[in-house]
Amino acid sequence: MPSRERRDARQQAPGRPGPRAPLLLVRPLALCAALWPLASCATLPSEGGDEGGLPNAGAGPFREIAQAELGSSRVAPHVMNDDERLARDASVVDLDGDPSTLAAAGFFAATLRAEGAPDDAPPEPLAPPDSIVRHDAENGRAFARRSTTVFASELAWEGGAVAAPSALLVDGEIWLYYAAAGGIGLARSADGIAFAREPAPVLAPLPPGEGWERGAVPASPGVVRLPDGSFRMFYEVAGDAGASSIGEARSADGLAWERVGSGPALAPASLPDDGAPEADDAPFDGAAVLDPAPLLAVSATGRPILRVYYAGRDRAGRSAIGMAARSGHDGPLQRAAAPVYGASSALAPRAPWVTAHPGFSLLFVTQAAGTRDGQRYPVVAAGVAPADAALPPPAP
Repeated sequence: MPSRERRDARQQAPGRPGPRAPLLLVRPLALCAALWPLASCATLPSEGGDEGGLPNAGAGPFREIAQAELGSSRVAPHVMNDDERLARDASVVDLDGDPSTLAAAGFFAATLRAEGAPDDAPPEPLAPPDSIVRHDAENGRAFARRSTTVFASELAWEGGAVAAPSALLVDGEIWLYYAAAGGIGLARSADGIAFAREPAPVLAPLPPGEGWERGAVPASPGVVRLPDGSFRMFYEVAGDAGASSIGEARSADGLAWERVGSGPALAPASLPDDGAPEADDAPFDGAAVLDPAPLLAVSATGRPILRVYYAGRDRAGRSAIGMAARSGHDGPLQRAAAPVYGASSALAPRAPWVTAHPGFSLLFVTQAAGTRDGQRYPVVAAGVAPADAALPPPAP
């Protein structure tokens, strides 16, 4: 079962605000707390003194989207609340590739029907997803209730489940990577509705004795295309006792992938030398790092930056959204000093996705919502950065 969906059954309250920064990071400025009470400022150290801190304010922290910014089609901060098909794990694609325009397609994992249930019976809240659905948003954030099922689990290697979509525009097509029981798959479409899938996973598990992943099935892909036309993928690797890490792979054509490095691109944070798992300064991501979502950016001096948003879980089982980044497209990732979203929430945010627009960025996360049949079902909420950003009117 894909890793994002395995965690639906064990969502718990997220971590405390303000964990102590690792030693390689500068502490956030106190001013940031006044701008965003739910998390500290996500600041990375400058390199050579010429970058002014990586990344810039549009990277986070994020505040919840307000009702006036969302419009009447949804109830803030939920941009997707579907208790019938349990749409979650958003991947949002700018339809024309121009960040100054807002029209977007959202691809979500969904559970269309419980196995053996009547056609009109809703799925169980904790049932694994079996389909990828598309909902459009003319304003880039309020997704229409009408959806299109773009594909369902059919291939033997998928094991009856497809989840964690990661969609991007590639030469006029939409390429959609996804997680399934046998690894990470790829489906491609000229119109974003009719998709043709590769017959086998494009990233499959390694043999148990090969590499650091110990035979774990790669899951929760996040893919970007670099300016040179090559591709970079970050993916989740399950570890012992739930201690998931994030791996990295590269590809010249998006089809044939090779793993990068001899260890994780991002592993759970270490405890302070004198710390304990339950201490107030214990890392918010000290138990697991999950659901990577990469995003390309440019610094104030024109240098490329690669950000990776992720869900972090602490040793008490609480979760929040974190971010790591690197200057350029290669090299080690540096963690932000604190979560960028959800540090004081009880809704277990996970599965982040970020879209960048002139003057603001939008964060989409899956989190717990209301209950049905005594179980909490997932919804997708949105956040905005910087906190004082002025979004265009939500109409239509």
